[in-house]
Amino acid sequence: MSGRSAPFGLFERMLAGRYLRAKRQYGGVALISVISVVAITLAVMALIITMSVMNGFRETLLSRILGVNGHVYVDVQNLPGSEVERLRQLVAQTPDALHVTPIINAQGLATADGLAQGVVVRGIPRAELAALPIVAESIRPGGGLDGFEGIESPTILLGDRLAGSLGVMEGMAVSILSPQGAATPFGLTPRRKSFLIGGVFSVGMAEYDSALVYMPLEQAQILFSRGDGADELEIRINDPDRTMAFMMELRSRLGPDVLIYDWRAKSQGLSDALVVERNVMRLILMILVAIAALNIVTGLIMLVKNKSRDIAILRTMGATKGAIMRIFFMASASLGLLGLGLGLLLGIGFCLNIEAIQNAVQALTGFDLFPGTVYSLETLPARVEWSEVALISFFTILVTFVSTLVTSAWASRFDPVEALRYE
Repeated sequence: MSGRSAPFGLFERMLAGRYLRAKRQYGGVALISVISVVAITLAVMALIITMSVMNGFRETLLSRILGVNGHVYVDVQNLPGSEVERLRQLVAQTPDALHVTPIINAQGLATADGLAQGVVVRGIPRAELAALPIVAESIRPGGGLDGFEGIESPTILLGDRLAGSLGVMEGMAVSILSPQGAATPFGLTPRRKSFLIGGVFSVGMAEYDSALVYMPLEQAQILFSRGDGADELEIRINDPDRTMAFMMELRSRLGPDVLIYDWRAKSQGLSDALVVERNVMRLILMILVAIAALNIVTGLIMLVKNKSRDIAILRTMGATKGAIMRIFFMASASLGLLGLGLGLLLGIGFCLNIEAIQNAVQALTGFDLFPGTVYSLETLPARVEWSEVALISFFTILVTFVSTLVTSAWASRFDPVEALRYE
């Protein structure tokens, strides 16, 4: 054998393949090889599924939040209607501003047939509510926005979970009790008003479907004693991820005394928690991949011990240390690549069919795997990010190659004289 043989030559590949197909007397090595492939497959699969579910959960949750809420807000509480309108016009002239809507956000108590539940009432103009697809397009058949405006006999919209807990439906009446009422000699008296339910919506997020009530802005102004004013200017922009630049431009137009904040400030705890959980989970599962790769090292060490006589013979025939190192490197690294390939195939396949798998498991067990009341979403989401897949693949290959290189280098240093002394 020539010492000038090309890297990963035909003979080296053939010998590495033979070592992978261990004979019966080396069954222990073969078993460890199978265990190594299975371990890496399961670790990569778990990493792909977990990160995809977390990505999908974050994307779906934010899409619901940004579908119902605005992207940037301007605080206009206690300002007269003329000043609110002046600020609205200034905001509307800001580049990238798509919709600017005066809204009222207030808490109340909804009652119907002796049942009561705390609600969040959102007063909004009819045209702006119709421009929210996540709400307008999720109204149940039989309901709609007819009557959702003005002072005379207005209708309201309720989330489906809220309607279910109150035992009401389209066309029925519900009373809203406001804590901001009229001043009397005995203090503030809560204001109560009955409304006809014009429609029931479902945005797929329990937090909103179980508490949110949409009401015409004019009625919310009366019910919560806002006069002709509002609580906030809700602004939607082209790119919700670029709110900082928009807020800086807005501040230069409105002045330093106006309070401006974005959707992150409203959902800061949730947004930060999702990022932290994602990073910690990635770290933990990458450690599992590294542990699984160590099984390959164990199998390689046993293979080298069993093949010490073969190594000595190859060295006496002229095989270089590099050739020995490449043989055992290929034999072990191929196990890691096989495990990676199977893990990617199973993990991505699971994520692409996760809803069908969830429904099948729930049908077989009768157990709700993803209760909406706990996780705020109705179904288990999954979104495969190919950049994440590439990172996982690179990390797995790196860990596998580094661990096998070290052990292969140790195998190449075998002294043929010592190995054959007792043969």
